[in-house]
Order: sequence, then structure tokens, then C-alpha cells
Amino acid sequence: MSRSPDSAATERRRPWVPRAAWLALGLVAAVWAAAFFGAEARLRRATLRLVRLVEKEQAESPVALGLAAHRFGERLATDAALEVDGWGVLATGRTDVVQFYATVRQTLDEIALADPEIASQVIRRGEIEIRVAARYRLAGYGEVHVGDGRAALRWIKGDDGWRIRRAFLVPDPADAVRGSWP
Repeated sequence: MSRSPDSAATERRRPWVPRAAWLALGLVAAVWAAAFFGAEARLRRATLRLVRLVEKEQAESPVALGLAAHRFGERLATDAALEVDGWGVLATGRTDVVQFYATVRQTLDEIALADPEIASQVIRRGEIEIRVAARYRLAGYGEVHVGDGRAALRWIKGDDGWRIRRAFLVPDPADAVRGSWP
């Protein structure tokens, strides 16, 4: 018994997976790629790496401090500003912010940021605000400050990529009594 030419051609043309399934898979892959490789997702991951860079578990050598400060500074815009709620602007310009970071890091024995929650919001084209909420523990000079802090990082896209132009830190109100917070 031989096959008719029509049935053989039909079997060859019939795809293993229907085209609609391939289309759905392609659509899911495109949505995932946009979510994973989009600017907001990349900046959320960069902010998480920055949070891990800020943490300090033990005393560190001057070389390690310099390396941490350099890595921190790579993420800052030249006109960066650091502001703390209730204290105002503490440093302006990349150099001043990095020096402030290095001084604080050298002064404290421990900087811990537990369970950071990161959210993002597009402000306008080329400008994204990343908000971070985390439980902090700062220890130094025999004092320990613990609380739930927040930060808002304003990332700006420039010629050299995404950089932080403004960092606004909000310590826990219970811990931020003027004069007692580091």
C-alpha cells in the first residue's frame, strides 16, 4: 500500500509545534528580555551591587578602603550630591561624596544593610529614581545605630552611561535624633 502524494505533502508541511505556540514563546521571550535588559532592571541590579559595596563587616586595610571608594565613585556623576534628611546637603561633587564615603567607612567598624527592597520609577527619559529600603546597623566608637532606613538614588544617563546624580538618605526617625546619628 503506497501513500498518496497529498498525504505525504501534508505530513511534511505540518510543523511539530503549531505556529501559534512558537509565536507565544517568542512573545514571552521578548517580554522577559525587555524586563531583564531594560534600563530600570539594570539600574535595580546596579543599585543592589552598590548596597553590597557599601556594607562593611570588619576592619579593612587602606588599600581595600581605597578600592571600595574608587568603585563607589565610578557610579557617581561629576555633579553628584549627597543629602541626609534633617541634615541637608553633606557633600557635592563626585570627589567630595567619595571622600565623605571613605571617611564614614573608615570611621565605622560595621556597616550592615539587611534585606534591601529596591523599587524603580522613571522620572523622564534618561532619568530614573531607584528607592531602597533596608534595615541598617552602624557600629563605631562603642555606639550602635539600628533602624529602618530609606534612600532615593536619582540615576541620570549621560555620555558615560548611567550615573547617580543625587542620593537622598532617610534614617529611621527613632534613631535619627539630631546629634546622635553618625
